[in-house]
Amino acid sequence: MKLVTKADGLGKKLAQHAKVIQQKSSTFTSDAVLLSAEGEMLRLTSTDLTTYLSNGEPAQVLEPGRSLVPFKFLKDIVSALSGDITIEGDEKKLQILSGHTHYDLSCYQLDTFPTVPEIKEGREYEFSLNEYTNAIGRVLPCVERNEKRRLEFQGILLEQTKEFFRFVATDSRRLGYVQFDFKRDPLRAIVPTKVFESFKPASDVRIVVTEDECLFSSGDIQIVSLLIGAEFPNYGDIIPREWEYTVTVDRTDILDSLRRVGVVVFGGTDVVTLQFKDGHLRVQASAQDQGNASDEINYEGEAGGLSISFFGTKLLDGIACVSTEHVEICMNSAVHPVIIRDQGKDNFLYLVMPHKQME
Repeated sequence: MKLVTKADGLGKKLAQHAKVIQQKSSTFTSDAVLLSAEGEMLRLTSTDLTTYLSNGEPAQVLEPGRSLVPFKFLKDIVSALSGDITIEGDEKKLQILSGHTHYDLSCYQLDTFPTVPEIKEGREYEFSLNEYTNAIGRVLPCVERNEKRRLEFQGILLEQTKEFFRFVATDSRRLGYVQFDFKRDPLRAIVPTKVFESFKPASDVRIVVTEDECLFSSGDIQIVSLLIGAEFPNYGDIIPREWEYTVTVDRTDILDSLRRVGVVVFGGTDVVTLQFKDGHLRVQASAQDQGNASDEINYEGEAGGLSISFFGTKLLDGIACVSTEHVEICMNSAVHPVIIRDQGKDNFLYLVMPHKQME
């Protein structure tokens, strides 16, 4: 193998593998990246034996070849370099050259790396880059990050109903979904969070789902993963069918207000209270033995004088995902789920439980 490529580009492609590679594993295959040089591309492939990520970086390939190398060592070397770098060697040892800098890198045995599964048939969906990135960006905050909690919450549900396709996520304290108008047979598949964190498309996205696996592909990047073998809860049961009160607030105003008030609580108690009265929304927060803060903005609609407390970051995440100039907030009481959505649209929903509901 011998090739010339750019350190910056290669470093960015290597960074995408960090969520897949298990660096504490005792097996070679799961803390290594497979380099395959051919044509005008250096392909990188990694796996934790349940998820397989492959992407490519343009390169001037002088001699094709393959090598299996330690991921962290290679990533650290490339991040220390800039400009053109030359990679050459064989299955046992690689040399990395940049100017007067020289590295020797020992390789793992190629036969320890498993074959990447091929998914040729399944339920297929295609999304534009903008559709996909916006959808995932709006539901990913709702995924459970604590690995000790329920397995089904540690991924995003791909759900096909009779009328819609949805990306859905929940951590049991909040829930978000984005839906598209697809009319197909029912489908429910939970895709691990690391798939969405590792898959960084630059063009239109193709998704293929089988009974046990999924494939995400875009341009020169693809990721194949086993699905999470658990049952996603019937979240429709907790979404209110109607609301007693609906108000709209300026998105920028409420985001700025939450951030100002959040100075005293975010990272601590993290509880903020919204008090609605006569068109004025008072945003309050208090940190025990430290101080408190309040701010006031306007709202439109009827709120019945409600006062509702939330975990502030969860409320902030939902409002930040709204794409319209005004945020629509739907409420029934201080203890029932609250819905946040785009004004005048129904393709996005963010449900958040009031703080009192969690006590």
